[in-house]
Amino acid sequence: MSGGNPLNYLTDKEGGGWFGFRGLFAIIFASAQFGLFIHWVTYTGVTLSAGMFYLTLIPFMIGIVFTGLLPGKSGITPKTFLIIAVWSLLAYSLYDWARVPMNLLIGVPFWDHWFDWGASILGSTGTLFTYENLTAGLIAHILRGWGFAMAYYLLVRRVTLFSAFVFAFFMTVLYWVVFPIFVLTDALPPWIWWYTAWQSHMAFAVGLWLAPKIFTFYKKKDQKDEAVPTTSKIFPHNATKDQGDQAVATTYHRKWKTTLYAILALQGFGLAIGFIIFGYVVGSQPPSIYPVFGYGKPPPIVIDGFSSYYWAIPSVIAGFVFSYLAHNSTRIGCANCGHINANKSLFCNQCGNSIVPKP
Repeated sequence: MSGGNPLNYLTDKEGGGWFGFRGLFAIIFASAQFGLFIHWVTYTGVTLSAGMFYLTLIPFMIGIVFTGLLPGKSGITPKTFLIIAVWSLLAYSLYDWARVPMNLLIGVPFWDHWFDWGASILGSTGTLFTYENLTAGLIAHILRGWGFAMAYYLLVRRVTLFSAFVFAFFMTVLYWVVFPIFVLTDALPPWIWWYTAWQSHMAFAVGLWLAPKIFTFYKKKDQKDEAVPTTSKIFPHNATKDQGDQAVATTYHRKWKTTLYAILALQGFGLAIGFIIFGYVVGSQPPSIYPVFGYGKPPPIVIDGFSSYYWAIPSVIAGFVFSYLAHNSTRIGCANCGHINANKSLFCNQCGNSIVPKP
């Protein structure tokens, strides 16, 4: 990436950029979700098989062919796709397995709509609850989760825990908005449904962060910096011309406290959005109980006069508090005299001692 402006990454032509090759391929691999959106927003007027064919299979075929036409500096190669495809499997797996305890503890099934999707894909009639419908729906679900993970790895400059949580929360809010409004139109999803969606996507974020550390395809013998595993050959702006697509050491550091506070701030603001959306759905959806939720267990508890809009207030406050703590934690203290630098200088303003930030 040329220049010091981080916004250059959006339009960088040599490396692809968000508005270049990387953005294009991120859309292509996320297209499986677009096919489902068309099925949802038309209230199943467009079959899922048509959505998956026109918005998934055809884009995938075009993307595979287009890979061979990309310039070498784009960093997008068949080998790149193979590696991040393996990484993406872990993120999706954690996403699904994180929901299993919710089914075992309180009976919230997460596979119920797989039967609906499978029937729409196969054009099945009669009973929905067949292994054929379940299998087809499961494959479609895997393709969407796997594709979103692929999109993340294509879009980020480096894999960090914070960026993984940001991406996963974007998925969560998208799910909170679309699913209750366009799918559960005859239901009032209980609060546990919202919680299950949140916690499974947070597990997805952990998977996005862990995968490059577990599958060390980019480990080189000449690695001298522990931060190298967080920067891969996928992002060639870190490599010089003579190194080609070799991953090189990066000077990127972030304190663990900064990351923790930033994630907690994100949770605060994100949950505030969730509470607002929940309040809207509870106030607008009919008060019928979707029969599959809880297998006939008592309906969700609704406290009169205590709207979920009020819950957003402490969440926003928590978001600002943790944002403040994250901002303060980025300041570097001198180990020699204890002075806190007001800027990002690597040398103490007080005594001139060298300051190296700890990750």
